[in-house]
Amino acid sequence: MVKRIIAEHTMNTKRITYLAAALAFASVAASCEHDEIYEPLEFSVQLAPTNTYLTGDPVAFNFSGNADFITVWTGDTGHEYKHKDRTTVDVADIESCELEIEISQQYGTLNNLDLFAGNKFAGLNGSDAATDRPVVEAIAASSYADWKQLAFTPNSANKFETYTFDITEFADNFSWGMHLYYPDPKTTMRTYRINPKITVRFKGYDTQVYNYLDMEFVPFSLAAQHAEDPYIHNVSGNGNLKFQGQPGANNTANIVFQGFSAGAFPEIEQWAFMQPIALNTISPDTGQNIKGVTDDLPSYEYTYTKPGTYTATFIVANGNYQGQSAPTRYEVTFTVIDRIE
Repeated sequence: MVKRIIAEHTMNTKRITYLAAALAFASVAASCEHDEIYEPLEFSVQLAPTNTYLTGDPVAFNFSGNADFITVWTGDTGHEYKHKDRTTVDVADIESCELEIEISQQYGTLNNLDLFAGNKFAGLNGSDAATDRPVVEAIAASSYADWKQLAFTPNSANKFETYTFDITEFADNFSWGMHLYYPDPKTTMRTYRINPKITVRFKGYDTQVYNYLDMEFVPFSLAAQHAEDPYIHNVSGNGNLKFQGQPGANNTANIVFQGFSAGAFPEIEQWAFMQPIALNTISPDTGQNIKGVTDDLPSYEYTYTKPGTYTATFIVANGNYQGQSAPTRYEVTFTVIDRIE
């Protein structure tokens, strides 16, 4: 059996005022008087009696009345009127957060890269080395005490491999970073190419994906040779960290650390941090304007792809050259079921 629901609403009269001005000649003082008229807004929305409300079939909403403006919130994910002002969700409403790191390793015999993630990091200034240096030094001295190290398999195959890490526990203030160091000056240092992506799945909201361009990274070098410019990056030559999309980068991946031959540098102590992101941040739900004052819209159709009980909300108003009446809300609730094969 398929559920059919008819919902109809009537509208209270709304007052619209206008100003009638009587202008006298130059020798007569101007005078004005206010008249009031009542412009009743009549509106009803009715689900078509022949509509079967099956997933994949359009649901028809039939209108009557004289509404000049209609905006609809269809009630499915991302379009619920009750969430029109919502910009965050409870962390408990996050089903999962995943950091996906695609990494290629080339050359070298020793692993000299650590990856780590956490939610205790407040971020770096990015232009004030005196402020940022003690922050990075404290992280280095603590051996990632407030971070979770992200394990990957060292190799020099020059082939991209994908690692997926569960970061749900860090969703409220997520950051991740990398630490490149020089374990043995007598060995060749690897080249690393990295492409990151974050996927957040919510209960009752669309999945959100953060790609590299949605992330902001701040590098900081603790190496003595970089004391004057600890934010060094995107410069030519081996031993440098490069970020795609920034001046000086000509990358084969989003993030590249260019390896180098044994003995080429006295020290490598390079750090890079993604500035923290609250992964429970979302965009407010949206409605769609479907009728303006010059449009003739006797009905509106929308297709629901998932079964469930939905509340469609219509915000309606009247208007003319003098202005617009106060918007009024109408709602219809109905059930959409799966098609029986």
